[in-house]
Amino acid sequence: MLKPQDLLVTLKILSFEFNENSLMSTDDGEDKPWVLFEPISLYYKDKDEVIISDEMDDFDALDLERIEKFLKDTETLEDHSNWTYRKLAQQLFMSLSETSQAIKRSTAAGLLIKRGSKGVKVNKKVLTDYIRYGVGISFFAEKGKVVRGIPTAIAAPSFKGTYASASDLPPVWPCARGTIRGVAIPALYKSVTKAVMIDPWLYKQLALVDIFRVGSAREKEEALYFLNKLKG
Repeated sequence: MLKPQDLLVTLKILSFEFNENSLMSTDDGEDKPWVLFEPISLYYKDKDEVIISDEMDDFDALDLERIEKFLKDTETLEDHSNWTYRKLAQQLFMSLSETSQAIKRSTAAGLLIKRGSKGVKVNKKVLTDYIRYGVGISFFAEKGKVVRGIPTAIAAPSFKGTYASASDLPPVWPCARGTIRGVAIPALYKSVTKAVMIDPWLYKQLALVDIFRVGSAREKEEALYFLNKLKG
């Protein structure tokens, strides 16, 4: 049986594959830097007037140090297109054994395909079908209380302009370091709010997954355009 972290690991591997494809499509021979990224969750206490949440801050000193390191990273696109089990675990804020087990389950379920000595690659057709038809059942989420958090689903920055603004509060992942007030949506996995701070591509895809977890039929229909782009 698939677990939430299995989908998270699969999407992270696809993020590495995305960078690899970007590198291969570079035609000028230059080693270009990885995607520029403005941190999504800088929280300023002096702007607390819109915050009504008392969410616990689960970012310890080591987490913050790791996030800061990645945000200041000068690695090239080539560096970001290669992954190891340890690198995967570090960037997802998961244990090595947890990451290894997730890859095993994802491979057994068909989300990942073995490539012999070259490891695994993402089965994009199975992945997109699963997100469209299965994730809302397997990882169903109910909206909760009003909290401070990181915008997700249709409220994520990647979908700005795609969906009409609603009068309701936006869906957010509860996070003490979030920047907006919204209705709580449980993140797919406990380390999501940390992992997205160092990977904007992963952030977009996890927000997309949430549309299929909590969105309306119309929102899901409009999200198919973005989902189909994952097929390459």
